[in-house]
Amino acid sequence: MKLVAITVQKFRNFVEPQRIEIEPDVTALVGKNESGKTTILKALHRLKPANGDARKFDLVTEYPRWRLARDRRNDASIEDTRPVSAEFAAEQTDIDALSGVLPSPLLPTSKVVAARTYSNKYDVWVETGLKDVIAAASTDASVADEDAAELAKESDLDAAIAKAKELAKTLKESEPARAKVVGGFPSAAEKYRYHFGPGAPIETEQRDAIAARVPQFFYFSNYSVLPGETDLTELARKSEAGEGLDEQEQTVVSLLAHAGVKPADFLDTNYDSRKAELQAAAVDLSREVFKYWRANTDLEVVFGDDNVPVIEAPNTPAVNHRFLKIELRDGRHGNVETNFATRSTGFQWFFSFFAAFSEYLHTDKPVVVLLDEPGTSLHGEAQKDFVNYIFNELGASKQTLYTTHSQFMVDPTVYEKLRTVHDKATREDQEAGVEVSKVNLKADRDTVLPVESALGYSISQHLFIGSGQHLLVEGSSDFIYLMRMSAYMESHTKPILSPKLAMIPVGGITNMPAFVALMGRRLEVSVLVDGEKSSSVLDRTRRAAQENDVPANRIISVGEVDPSLPRDGDIEDLFAVNDYLKLYNWAFKKALTEADLSGSTGRILGRIESIEGKFNHALPAHALTDNQDEFFATLDPVSVANFEKLFEKLNTGLA
Repeated sequence: MKLVAITVQKFRNFVEPQRIEIEPDVTALVGKNESGKTTILKALHRLKPANGDARKFDLVTEYPRWRLARDRRNDASIEDTRPVSAEFAAEQTDIDALSGVLPSPLLPTSKVVAARTYSNKYDVWVETGLKDVIAAASTDASVADEDAAELAKESDLDAAIAKAKELAKTLKESEPARAKVVGGFPSAAEKYRYHFGPGAPIETEQRDAIAARVPQFFYFSNYSVLPGETDLTELARKSEAGEGLDEQEQTVVSLLAHAGVKPADFLDTNYDSRKAELQAAAVDLSREVFKYWRANTDLEVVFGDDNVPVIEAPNTPAVNHRFLKIELRDGRHGNVETNFATRSTGFQWFFSFFAAFSEYLHTDKPVVVLLDEPGTSLHGEAQKDFVNYIFNELGASKQTLYTTHSQFMVDPTVYEKLRTVHDKATREDQEAGVEVSKVNLKADRDTVLPVESALGYSISQHLFIGSGQHLLVEGSSDFIYLMRMSAYMESHTKPILSPKLAMIPVGGITNMPAFVALMGRRLEVSVLVDGEKSSSVLDRTRRAAQENDVPANRIISVGEVDPSLPRDGDIEDLFAVNDYLKLYNWAFKKALTEADLSGSTGRILGRIESIEGKFNHALPAHALTDNQDEFFATLDPVSVANFEKLFEKLNTGLA
């Protein structure tokens, strides 16, 4: 199953329900300290934990304090409040696995919802739209399309069943065969009753079968870092007694599990062989770690042990406990061995994460990874490496959610995967609570600061130490249109914008001549000029290019792409008028048509502004990101042809 959304409510600083859409691979929760990012992960982890202690929800300490007494008086069932629920999309493997267990199959549109209450009752149910259920039951009963359409008009399943019985009765004399088929709908529909949320009838075994398919949640934070030494005797006692382990102890257990051993195995006579197995596992784990840890690849993990006298209770003699010690042998500095706890906090975190997650790293076990402020102790470049690992490898195999307030842990090229977390409560308005939303740079500046900083850092990297040729564009809307259209072209095997061109939005068309003049000799530069000032800017840019040995074919004006375009055309003019109006209408909730523009010519932006006034040109670009499937499903061939010509011109200027 894939996690598609979570809802957190009435938990710590969360008040009203906040539904958070989750990406199929990686979702980053961005916000300042104390905003509620960790609260989201903690709540989700408790839903179905894969690791860590089995801490339960506590109404007294975790329900919003200022509301507890009042809500208790007004709601006798307050313990049934669900602080967290998660929605999952069933994959085909889930549908197939449950097909012989459930009275009717899960549908492709079905959602499996898992939730936990303050009384710590865990429940799972299925939610499917009424029309989809009626359509599926109609298919099962072989009901004709005409009759199925009539049944689909009803407001609930009981009404559809009653309608089928009424229709069968009406047709009994005139069309007995048709009546018999329609009469089979009620029994088919009854098998789908479990599709209608909590409280719907379902057998315990069937519910348990669904629950078993729900992924677990693996949580890792700075508190999960491996200790330099561990009392294995005490850890074995706690493990065998079923006592809750703290996050550090859980990481040690995971490290041992990677070697196929338990803490108690180190207390028996086969200790030396167990230690050898652990050392072999450490070699395997180190190999994985040093794929991504590049600060010092000459480190080697070594396990040692010691028998240490421990006084277990007052006035009792000391008893020897076996301690596991983790050492690092540094080949860069004469093979000196130092304790793990003395190494950089960045390396401790990095190695500990792989140790804790090793159990799930190369398995198909369904687990969602929750990383709380990962890599805060890593150098900026190492954080970037870890972000690349999260997006390119970890997220490709395991759904991952992580929190951050670091600019280096944000990838601005996939900003649609970012969610901002903002605690809006004040002393005067505690009810405001936490708000979680998609990234909006108009939001609270402290909240989006990591995103802004990441964008700035990305631009500076491209400008000064980036590799490859740079394509200078005016702003974010140009960047989005080129990126999205190139992705569309690639999916339809048409010419794309060369990936060798690194796009740089410079925040204004007037900056382009200066950029070429200052950087043209140092960097490989191409320029895309558009807008109402394009004529004057184009002349200045071409002069700067000539003076700095930048080839003339690298300076492109949108108006030159096709004779049908305005000479001062914007990138928006590459879209057919009806295509751009879709984006404008989505962005501003308008209903502008081509007929409304029939009295004007020239740039599409100017034509719209002559009717509607000035508007933010970036918002229609964001509307494209939010509505990609719908937009590209009806894309005008004129738009495709124009962007194809533009890409060919830009690619011609490659060094």
